[in-house]
Amino acid sequence: MRFLIHFLICFGLLAVGCGGKPPVDSERQTRAGVRVLSMRWVKKLSPSLPNFQIPELGEKHDRFNPIETASAAFDSEMRRAFIGASVGGMYCLDMRRGETVWRFDLAEPVGSSPLYDSQRQAVFFGADDGNFYSLQALSGRKLWQIDTGSEIRRQPILHADTLYVINADNTVLALDPDGGETIWQYRRAPIEGFSSSGHAGIVLAGSNIIAGFSDGYVVALDAVGGTEIWSNDLASEVSQVSADGTIELIDADATPLVVDGLVVAASVAGGMQAFDISSGTVRWTRPEIQGVTGLAVRDGVLFAARSSHGITALDSKSGKVKWSKEFPTGVLQDPVVFKDLLLISDSEYGLYVVSTLNGELLQRLDPREGFFARPSVYAGYMLILGNGGTLFALSIM
Repeated sequence: MRFLIHFLICFGLLAVGCGGKPPVDSERQTRAGVRVLSMRWVKKLSPSLPNFQIPELGEKHDRFNPIETASAAFDSEMRRAFIGASVGGMYCLDMRRGETVWRFDLAEPVGSSPLYDSQRQAVFFGADDGNFYSLQALSGRKLWQIDTGSEIRRQPILHADTLYVINADNTVLALDPDGGETIWQYRRAPIEGFSSSGHAGIVLAGSNIIAGFSDGYVVALDAVGGTEIWSNDLASEVSQVSADGTIELIDADATPLVVDGLVVAASVAGGMQAFDISSGTVRWTRPEIQGVTGLAVRDGVLFAARSSHGITALDSKSGKVKWSKEFPTGVLQDPVVFKDLLLISDSEYGLYVVSTLNGELLQRLDPREGFFARPSVYAGYMLILGNGGTLFALSIM
């Protein structure tokens, strides 16, 4: 409760940090002094089991503080949101007041983003125990589950009556959405040595599924049969241990993007590259843009979230840098584009609201515990889950 009071005071008084007025770019002069985000409600997602603990996560003041990575999906017709948590499993919430409609209890954390299918009235999501679930959206009743073998931290894709899922064991699966049967499976062997936690999501590019893996490769798979169309090594010039003994992470943890006939992908240590969608031919490369943990695009401009650096904006066709803005960061997640705004979750400093025009920092949401979860935006709402299981609902302008 004490942290919530501090958070609400800070959020009400300030737009950047805990003091001062937000910088406003020339195209926002008419909105000077108006906050982009304003609070609607705050909800603590409570554990479903007594004395619920997650031993592998950090402990502070004799209490466990789970790391939350789940984002929300929305049912627009009934104005509901679906979101998982490290405590309590999967929630269905009324968006107007944050009241719980139903909860599907799990003993393991849910760190992925769900997918709501209005045609089947089903919610699909993965959990940290490696299981992938289908629930009846109206009641939360389980329809089916399948064990994929490793934790799932990304949102599935539903296309042409097939579900596509990726897990942390470098495995992509195509599943029947009605019964969960495996149609095909593709797996890359995990690398030896060190790799970062988490994994990239998948993206659909025409008839192909594009995925990034912990060995630094980006791969195009045929969506129907799962055969490999092309693959490229993003970190071919990177040694995992540098001359000074520094460990270099070659993982392709940022979810690839499809834009202007290109696939854009990034390795943490190997930089950014763009490939032709059909052939995988390299179109441009920027090996010096390192530390990329998330990508977004708007109107042909790429935005690379770079931990310990900030944001770099590039032209999608040429890879030329348009602007770069540095600010204090921990671990950054995939940015979310909303109109002319970038919403960027930071593990140390909260949520940054940044202008896509020039990178100016407009506002910062500071819950003191940081965010590992990406924000979710729909119909004027923004939902973001803070570490420890506190869900914030805000209006976004």
